[in-house]
Amino acid sequence: MNVTKNEIIDGFKKLGIGTGDSVTIHSSLKSLGHVDDGAHTVIQALLDVIESQGTILMPAFSFSLKNAEQPVFDVSETPSCVGTITEVFRKEHSSHRSIHLTHSYSALGPLAEELTSHKLDITPCGQDSPLAKFMRHNGKILLVGVGYNSCTAFHVVEEMMYVPYMNFYVNENARYKMDGKLFPLPSRLVKGFKYDFNIIAADFLAEDVVQEEKIGNATVKAFSSDRFMAYVEKRLREDINYFFKGYCS
Repeated sequence: MNVTKNEIIDGFKKLGIGTGDSVTIHSSLKSLGHVDDGAHTVIQALLDVIESQGTILMPAFSFSLKNAEQPVFDVSETPSCVGTITEVFRKEHSSHRSIHLTHSYSALGPLAEELTSHKLDITPCGQDSPLAKFMRHNGKILLVGVGYNSCTAFHVVEEMMYVPYMNFYVNENARYKMDGKLFPLPSRLVKGFKYDFNIIAADFLAEDVVQEEKIGNATVKAFSSDRFMAYVEKRLREDINYFFKGYCS
C-alpha cells in the first residue's frame, strides 16, 4: 500500500495532533506500507502538523551498550536501535540529544534543550529523565504500528510509583564521548524484568484514554500524558505488580 505525506498529516490531525503540541513516537516504519522517501516523509508530516511552536522528542536508545564490558556512548554517533524513524530523526532533524548509556532521547523544538538536559546519574525513566519531563508538559504519545509493550511511558509511571521489581545498578566502566573526549558516565541502568502492558489495551479503549486511526496499513494510537498517567497510576495503586511478569534470566 502506498501512503502519501498528506495521508499521514490527515491521520495525525484526526488523532488530535495540532499546532504547538509536544509529541513523542514509538514506531514501525514498515507497518505503514510504502511511504515515498520513508522516514523523512513521516517526520516532515509531523513537523508540518505541530509547526515551529511544537516539539518532537524521540527515543534514541542504545540497548547493546548495557552488557558491554567497556561501553562508550558517543553522543554524536551512537545509533538509535528502536526503529528507522528514530534514527533518521536523530541524525538529520534533531537539535539536541540527552546523555544516557541505554536511554537517550533526541529532540527538536522549543522544549528540546529543557527536555534533554539533566544530571548524568539519572535512571532511564526517572523524574528528571527527558520522557518524564515531557509527560509533565502533557505531551502527546503516538504508537505507530507498535503495541503497548513498546511504550516507554509505562516505565515512567512505574518509577514514579516505586514498583518493587524495578532495581538499578551502575556500570562503573561506562563512558560517554563528546567532541572527541571521553568522560565517566554514571547512568543508572535497570535490571531486566518481563512485563505485559498490552493487558491494558481494552480498558484504554473503554475509558477513552486512547484514540486509534488507520494510517496506511498501520494502526496508530494516540493519547495525552495526563490521562495516560492517571489511568496507569490507578491500576498500579490497585495492584502494584499489575504489569510484572517475572525477572529476566
